Amino acid sequence: MDYILGLDLGETSLGWCIIETKDGNPYRFENFGVRIFSDGRESKSKEPLSVARRTARGMRRRRDRYVMRRDTLMQKLIEYGFMPADKKERKALEKLDPYELRTRALDERLTSYE
Repeated sequence: MDYILGLDLGETSLGWCIIETKDGNPYRFENFGVRIFSDGRESKSKEPLSVARRTARGMRRRRDRYVMRRDTLMQKLIEYGFMPADKKERKALEKLDPYELRTRALDERLTSYE
């Protein structure tokens, strides 16, 4: 016995049917069915599910690029002698108020890092 497989590929479903043949002619349905898939959208708002993933991925990329730019800038400042190489010294400088340093610079000499 020979069989014919029929498929119906839709956007959100997959239909199938197996037909038994006798002498090259369809004889009877052997089996059939359908599988329905969700369409990939929120049921209430009809917004695609990928929007939330895409937004989170964009936020992660933006943060990673910001951190990378900040680290690159710090390495260049260290390389050219504008920031100390020691991490503890850098952290101490970060705590200083730039406006207070500008005021102090009017009356006294500051260190090169300040």
